[in-house]
Amino acid sequence: MKIVGGGLAGLSLGISLRKQGVAVEVSEAGRYPQHKVCGEFICGVEDEVLKDLGVLNLLDDALVHRRMLWWVDDECVLERALPSPARGISRYVLDERLAGEFEKLGGDLRVGERAGGADGEGIVWAAGKSKKGGKRWIGLKAHFLMEGLDGLEMHVGNGGYMGLCEVSAGVVNACGLFLIDGEGKGRGKELILAYLRANGMHSLAERLDGASMDEASFSATAGFELGQQQRRGRVCIGDSLNLIPPYSGNGMSMALESSHLLSPLLVNYAGGALSWTDLSARYERETQQMFKRRMRTAQFFHPLFFHPLGREALGRLSRWRLLPITQLFSRLRRP
Repeated sequence: MKIVGGGLAGLSLGISLRKQGVAVEVSEAGRYPQHKVCGEFICGVEDEVLKDLGVLNLLDDALVHRRMLWWVDDECVLERALPSPARGISRYVLDERLAGEFEKLGGDLRVGERAGGADGEGIVWAAGKSKKGGKRWIGLKAHFLMEGLDGLEMHVGNGGYMGLCEVSAGVVNACGLFLIDGEGKGRGKELILAYLRANGMHSLAERLDGASMDEASFSATAGFELGQQQRRGRVCIGDSLNLIPPYSGNGMSMALESSHLLSPLLVNYAGGALSWTDLSARYERETQQMFKRRMRTAQFFHPLFFHPLGREALGRLSRWRLLPITQLFSRLRRP
């Protein structure tokens, strides 16, 4: 079995397969440890799924967050308990742990290796989002030294949003999605602050400007589209399958859930009980059942964040406590 991409989805699938005795090769273009554009919290996937995959113990020291706060156009409009807790952990730390666990179980991990156009039976794609979409979005992420964060923060402006999550004591991951602006100049902290100010998130920009940033943690990615990714007949997991709008906070959970769905099918294929054609068809049906509703819900609400009337409505409903947070939270995390 070959997995193209050694991120969260690819490594968790590799670990699951090795625990069941399946020979697996994972090829990863980068090297560990590495920073990635990611919200860096897991919220929604059940502990039983993490246990089945064999990765639950790797999250033992993750920070547990129980509150959420929303800002719309620089005004805090919502502060409440999360419907279910979130685990905050740096991908820089987590992916290296996953890689170590995979190799400890006898997996063949090949770093600094690009798979090119590898296709065919026994090949699973976990190489992340497709970069052949339009030039509409840019994702930016960095770690800042900050104290006093109480839960998950979401800041919405007129052309993007940014979330804050503490991933270790005093270290906060700031990750945002923005409409690409040709006027955004610089790199690292300068670029993050430019996008925040250009989109009206001045109070957040001031907070981050006054905090120290880990320069090595800065990451950026652009040229992708949200939603179902271009699969070209491949069996895909994680962001190679679906790229849910990040405001949902469900991206890491979906990556793990897609690996969990595919793992038993691959075990059956490796044992000769299932053909690759039948595996592909069954996996397609199961991913549709698992993710279709949450993808539709996320894509329905996403444009509201980028429209003045939509943001005003979200802000008012939040201030008046009329936004059905618990129900929306559930629709973004359940089949």
